[in-house]
Amino acid sequence: MKDKNKSTQGARLVLLTVLAGLLAGVFAYAAPLDSAELWLGDSLFVREKPVDNRIKIIGIDEATLQELGPFSGWSRQQAADLLNAFDEDYAPAVIAFDINYFGGHDEAGDRALAEAAAKYENVVMASYISYEARLEPQADGSLRMNTMHVAQVEKPYDALDAVSYNGFTNTVQDTDNYVRRALLSVDWNNETSYNFAYEVYDRYMQSSGQAALEPATDSRGIYGFDYTAAPGMYEVYSYADVAAGRCDTRVFQDCIVLVGAYCSGMMDQYMVPIARSTVMNGVEGQANHVNALLEGRTFRELPGWCSALLAAAIVGVYVWLVSHSRFQTGMAGGLIFEIILVGAAKYLYGRGLYWKCLTPVLGVALVALVRVVTGYLMERVRKKKILDVFRTYMAPQVVDELSRTRDFQVELGGRNQEIAVLFVDIRGFTSLSESLAPGQVVEILNRYLEQVTEAIFRHEGTLDKFIGDAVMAVYNAPLDVEDYPLKAVLTGLDIVGAVERLNDGLERDFGVRIACGVGIHCGRAIVGNIGCDVRMDYTAIGDTVNTAERLESIAKRGQVLISEEMYERVKEHFHGEFLGEHTLKGKQEKIRVFLVEESGSEFGGINNGTDSGR
Repeated sequence: MKDKNKSTQGARLVLLTVLAGLLAGVFAYAAPLDSAELWLGDSLFVREKPVDNRIKIIGIDEATLQELGPFSGWSRQQAADLLNAFDEDYAPAVIAFDINYFGGHDEAGDRALAEAAAKYENVVMASYISYEARLEPQADGSLRMNTMHVAQVEKPYDALDAVSYNGFTNTVQDTDNYVRRALLSVDWNNETSYNFAYEVYDRYMQSSGQAALEPATDSRGIYGFDYTAAPGMYEVYSYADVAAGRCDTRVFQDCIVLVGAYCSGMMDQYMVPIARSTVMNGVEGQANHVNALLEGRTFRELPGWCSALLAAAIVGVYVWLVSHSRFQTGMAGGLIFEIILVGAAKYLYGRGLYWKCLTPVLGVALVALVRVVTGYLMERVRKKKILDVFRTYMAPQVVDELSRTRDFQVELGGRNQEIAVLFVDIRGFTSLSESLAPGQVVEILNRYLEQVTEAIFRHEGTLDKFIGDAVMAVYNAPLDVEDYPLKAVLTGLDIVGAVERLNDGLERDFGVRIACGVGIHCGRAIVGNIGCDVRMDYTAIGDTVNTAERLESIAKRGQVLISEEMYERVKEHFHGEFLGEHTLKGKQEKIRVFLVEESGSEFGGINNGTDSGR
């Protein structure tokens, strides 16, 4: 039967582990908490770093607009003036305009800008991808709606396009509308166009005689880049100052110069993870993007199926761990798991892999929470069951104290401690029961045991067991009880008195009278749970228990007999009549026995200094 139960429990555990892992995997793949996942990634990975001094910004700021007027009214001559302001002997390595120059505007201005751009080798202009939805045939012959079909790549007007390079400025926004990633390239009209930042980076690397490295992308051609600095951290020069010659352009020598909007009125701003409380100008976002490419700080996202497998494995393993370990070990294991998960995510990020680890982190935390809650509830149930058992043989006040101070670890074994043991038995009960009907015997016993139990509980004793008409009680266990020898004797006297009062009703109802004998001894005994895993009882064993039982066996009707050890502890409160030395069954040495009698005092018979037994 045990093996069958273990097998069933094992099967349930395997099923629970598989279900937990499956749920975690599905959750990770579906990504319903993607915004929270991205926030966690920003918190773990995004940190400010020193900016690359090779990157400089020329911003169309408020001062520029006040001097040159609204941007919508500008001629392209203003852009030509900016390019002409550079000293050709100290030219930048790359000059990149994050500004759209599509189609013809005014002939003179268009010609002036194209002529100015032709003087430099690496001028990069902005292009833009127009998308449309289109049904596309699949390999299996079916049609699929592609909402990101490239309809057109809008480029600078022909004269400018002929003397410059271009890169598209479309941004890729995540589900939370933050920009962390970019599309590397698109193919259109038999040409491959790269994004603006990569084109700038490629031009710079070629001007330096180095090869540009393409970042690793996912299946859609998308990669992420690590931001370097918050708004305002790159060197920014006013467009009007540079164009008017009020700035020494030699500071731009061999640098990457990015030109773009640098004020809110031009509507070129977006949210970025490095500055969650504000927005970043588009040209600063391009500066961060180029900076990341120069330093190789790009990443690709771990495929969804891979994240799902990892989440399933991690949560499944943790469920198995907490099911096979102690509570403290399981909780410590959960904390270690969380630290390892975060550490692993940061390690992978540093090596170009973005792992969305929120699902396994939450999964482990949820399993730990469930373990805590179920453990708490199971402990409450366990304590209640134990208290219910204790209430059947312990005084209510003792049970209440036990519930406040003990940890309720019920297991085999005991401890050696000082206790007092009381035995009480009805004299001649066997012959009495032969003359009565079984129902009458049970009724008499119930009334008698009720009185005995009340007396034991009243004096903070523990009801150990009923043995037919005999009762065993212990004092000072499982909790320490003050003056426990005194309380044991008071219990014996109360029982004798209660039985006498009980006799009036027994004689009226059944025509009989009963009497009991009590034996009490104190000393060391083994107290604890005795038995086996299937059945155990809280009891006391040892010579102290045997001696108390033997004293009860020689007690006559209405007598409370105590040992000399017991008498020494209570003689200040009771008279004790010495009954001589007795050889008790099973003991070689004789024992001095004392008779304690009830008196009117609250402590029984008061010893006035006369030791009548010595």
